[in-house]
Amino acid sequence: MQREISREALVTAALAALCVYALTLLSPAIFNDSDTFWHIRAGQWMLAHHMVLDHDIFSLAFAGRPWDTQEWLSEVVMAGAFQLFGWSGVAVMTGLAMAATTVLLALFLARHLDPVPCIVVLALAVSCVMPDLLARPHILALPFLTVWIIGLAEAAEARRAPHWILLPVMTLCTNLHGSFIFGLALLLPFALEAVLAAKERQSRLAMQWALFAAAAVAATLLNPRGLAGLLFPFALMKVQSLAAVGEWQALDLHSFNPVEFAAAAALFFIIWRGVRISATRLVVLLALLHLSFLHARYGMMLGIAGAILIAQPVGAVLQRDPAASTPAPYWRFAAAGFAVLLIACAALRIAWPVRRSEEPIAPLSALAAIPPSVAARPVFNDYAFGGFLIWKGIRPFVDSRADFYRDAWLTDYAHAVDGDPATVNRLFGKYRVAWTLLRPSDPLVAELDRRPGWHRLFTGRYAVVQAGPGPANVRPIALSTQE
Repeated sequence: MQREISREALVTAALAALCVYALTLLSPAIFNDSDTFWHIRAGQWMLAHHMVLDHDIFSLAFAGRPWDTQEWLSEVVMAGAFQLFGWSGVAVMTGLAMAATTVLLALFLARHLDPVPCIVVLALAVSCVMPDLLARPHILALPFLTVWIIGLAEAAEARRAPHWILLPVMTLCTNLHGSFIFGLALLLPFALEAVLAAKERQSRLAMQWALFAAAAVAATLLNPRGLAGLLFPFALMKVQSLAAVGEWQALDLHSFNPVEFAAAAALFFIIWRGVRISATRLVVLLALLHLSFLHARYGMMLGIAGAILIAQPVGAVLQRDPAASTPAPYWRFAAAGFAVLLIACAALRIAWPVRRSEEPIAPLSALAAIPPSVAARPVFNDYAFGGFLIWKGIRPFVDSRADFYRDAWLTDYAHAVDGDPATVNRLFGKYRVAWTLLRPSDPLVAELDRRPGWHRLFTGRYAVVQAGPGPANVRPIALSTQE
């Protein structure tokens, strides 16, 4: 049963959002992805040139090739946050996106559930996002995607078409991150649910949903690339090399995983209490569960959308009495207090700025050990270091833009990293590779150690630097074992 939000539920939502916000501000793990580096650099270029980037400005081999900056709006926001407050600004921006997502989801759940079950469902949902809590565009798009899904769910539950005010939300999602396609896909099951449950005016309601769906598709076309922007997620999913990227790999079930735990907990409660879920919602939940096990990145969608989908059925089973609504003055007081705390936490984070140090994706010591005359020449790098090299103004041999480099190139690159002599000879000769920045575990390191003229300039915990035959004034420096 849907009801008004009580004061307890309002406080619960605010406290939950503040906890997630503070955790995000304090977590170094949000910077554990090298994509953040090139997203900010792309945004800085767009801010400086006042135009959307449509060609590559980073790579060694393909400079100038057309490049689809699907997430251009997120990159501009990230760059703006960085230019204002450095890495602390990026952390605050990420925290605000997570806080907004949490409070939106909590307020929706509170309309169906009492505070205790609301907290449990919310905790399970947010825990599914935690493995993907990174300073990247998908987190910036998450609150808007949450608004979209809630809007569709409320429309289906009320047996009406969604409000047209949701359309600008879809446009924002499209320009923030490719996950907008997931929001479009949910139109069909929610429309079916609303139409099938309506005892009268089914044809009229079906037409209203159809018109809204057409308008939503049109809203996605409001991006710099038009139809190509709408089709981008489909083109990305065709890149077979994504299977080697962690977030596109299957969910790791050999160790504790919050997505698996949340799914098991929800399934247990649904069976135990006999929760009845409509066929359309059940299909969506099973599809999301399958996608989450197939590709770990979908666990985030399972958590957010799953919580929205089960809220009404779980609330019907618990059969709690409607709570008293929160008076308007209390709403204003709570919102003001919430805003003050958000600002205070942000001020503290900025006052004690984030300091980036030696990291698995940012081998600062390795790069510092390279003579300028070597660093200026073409490099062959490990996939994980591409974003860091872009950040340092060095054109990488490869970075994490798999859709840009494409399968044939990435397959060749993988053979070279594995130390295949023929591939190494061909690629190093074609691109005149003079030095490498690799992880110690890469087989190519041992292959180059055996080659005449190649020598190590640096050996560390996260990276090994090797240089090939070069100018006479380039001399090896002492090996380092820095941790």
